[in-house]
Amino acid sequence: MRTCTRIQRRRDRGWRKPERCMIVDRTSDFGNPFTVAHLVDIGYKEPEARQTAVAEFRHWLRGGRAYWTSTEGDRRREKILARLPELRGMDLACPCPPGVQPCHGDVLLEWAALSPLALEVRSAVARARVDRQRVHVGEEPMYDADALAAVLTRDVNSDCLVDFDPGDGIPQRCDNRTWNHYLRRQRLHEEAVTVRLVEVFA
Repeated sequence: MRTCTRIQRRRDRGWRKPERCMIVDRTSDFGNPFTVAHLVDIGYKEPEARQTAVAEFRHWLRGGRAYWTSTEGDRRREKILARLPELRGMDLACPCPPGVQPCHGDVLLEWAALSPLALEVRSAVARARVDRQRVHVGEEPMYDADALAAVLTRDVNSDCLVDFDPGDGIPQRCDNRTWNHYLRRQRLHEEAVTVRLVEVFA
């Protein structure tokens, strides 16, 4: 797969979006909902405000609700998660100058560079995390728990490393063969598999 990068979207006359490039600024579904302007308004200074906006986006995309606890925020995240496969193999265009300042586009590039399996698992982990937090505060879950469990308790058939949660919330790392063996043992001895994938490195 080609190496993708972040490029600066310009408003200059004559600027055209290059081929194999996706716009990810706030005019698109991929825009960062956490703005530098808002953070400055509540007391942050540059460059901390920009760094914080990117850090909050990273945390939120992974399923964190600490900075945005509404159903609207959860639906906005899901819109991005559902479209992330479209970014694979694409350069990403945002007004932020590349290499000069942090940008949420760099976070999107990290997700887009994942293998299809790794992206599916990471997205399922984010969705499961959202629903755990929603249920904890008395809200209805957004996702089908069985569908998420099917992704997070699957055999991994490519040679790679995985992180998994054995049930105590502390991730452990192993190779895919060890994971598959552990999963088979769980299926033999448990009515419901309690281990869950957390990340796939492939």
